[in-house]
Amino acid sequence: MLSNLLLSRASHSRSERSRIAITSINTWWSLALGLAACIATSGTANERRAMLDSAMASVTVDEIRDHAGVLAGDAFEGREAGARGGRAAAGYLQEQLQQISVAPGGPGGGYSQPFNGNMQNLLAVIPGTDEQLSEEYVIVGAHYDHVGYGSRQTSYGPYGYIHNGADDNASGVSALLEACEALVAAGFQPRRSVLFALWDGEEKNLLGSRHWLSNPTVPIEQVRMLVNIDMVGRMTDGRLQVAGVRTGVGMRKLFSSPQLPEGMHLDFSWEYKSNSDHWPFFERKIPAVYLHTGLHDDYHRPSDDVEKLNLAGVRLTSQYLVQVLMQLADSDTTPTYRSEARYENVAAQAVLEQPLSPLPRNAVRPRLGLSWRADAAEPQSVFVTRVVPDSPAEHAGIVLNDRLLEFAGKPIDDRDALLVQISEALGSNAAALNFVVETQGRIRHVRVNLKAADDPSL
Repeated sequence: MLSNLLLSRASHSRSERSRIAITSINTWWSLALGLAACIATSGTANERRAMLDSAMASVTVDEIRDHAGVLAGDAFEGREAGARGGRAAAGYLQEQLQQISVAPGGPGGGYSQPFNGNMQNLLAVIPGTDEQLSEEYVIVGAHYDHVGYGSRQTSYGPYGYIHNGADDNASGVSALLEACEALVAAGFQPRRSVLFALWDGEEKNLLGSRHWLSNPTVPIEQVRMLVNIDMVGRMTDGRLQVAGVRTGVGMRKLFSSPQLPEGMHLDFSWEYKSNSDHWPFFERKIPAVYLHTGLHDDYHRPSDDVEKLNLAGVRLTSQYLVQVLMQLADSDTTPTYRSEARYENVAAQAVLEQPLSPLPRNAVRPRLGLSWRADAAEPQSVFVTRVVPDSPAEHAGIVLNDRLLEFAGKPIDDRDALLVQISEALGSNAAALNFVVETQGRIRHVRVNLKAADDPSL
């Protein structure tokens, strides 16, 4: 991650141009709001589910440890962009891409996109196969450079020692490599093309990603989304921050899953800053999401070593990335850019998601016990603003800030339409109401059993 120390001091430069033509995409894995339903051109739903399971299972802690151990070893001298250690790290990563047998995505038919003398981005692609969508791209990126021996501009000290950057960002690179290998080994043939980007120069004011945007290897107008992975090695309590879902309409739903790996949950934070490679894409009006597990005391210090990584957490992140890439590459449509995200922040999130006050003690006990509010960034869903204690909704496991995605087997049109539909169901003395609910990124079916209208306990 780009150091806050550097943000106000560094300047960026642009050089060299390169272009390649990449063909793309097939197959279809779709989340039908809680069902792992697929309509694929090259496989049944069961085959697609088996492919996903196989790909996720192939992501291992041992391989993540191996990648992170090499990248964050002293031999690479902190992987400073353009320096000897950075060039050595690039050589190692090219070897890994070749071993994965993923197609090169750089200019001239290779993996490397050189710039600024000794710096280079590394690019690989899984071509899409769908006739209509093959020229569209989803980019997943992670920067592989760090700050070398550190300086007053890039380190919180002590300076002059190797800063191995295990979390920043050997963790993200390892997660990306494992996801790439898993998809290739599983035989994934996406509808859209997936471009894997290992950025150089992120610690020097995002030079690598900015260079690519100035000298794109695929048409910029065909890039539908970026997923940026930066510092995912210190997962705590299973939390993965997924920032930036508000940069595109409906992205939270797209980044949620009924197959979210066990042991993790998603924090859809509104915190979104210009501190990593997602930002230049957002500036180009491309929806861009940022996966992150949080800052810590070892950030930009020599003590950011591989022994401190939560390797099991990196594995969960990589498995989640496999799912996300399959969903993004195979969805019928992709989210449109939301300029409003530039002005949204954690304070605005607190205002929108503020829960309603509890009902008065003498209030009539509701038969359902739910209140909800609409969110302009997530049409065809509402989020829960009140769950009445001891109500059927609470007993069914619905909690504050859950997203209601579907009611009675159909997508939710809007807040008011949902109210009418539920009122009609209650008026017909329905025994239960069925929802599809998203809770911290996990999509699940929820059945709310109702009490009879004349139940004396109401």
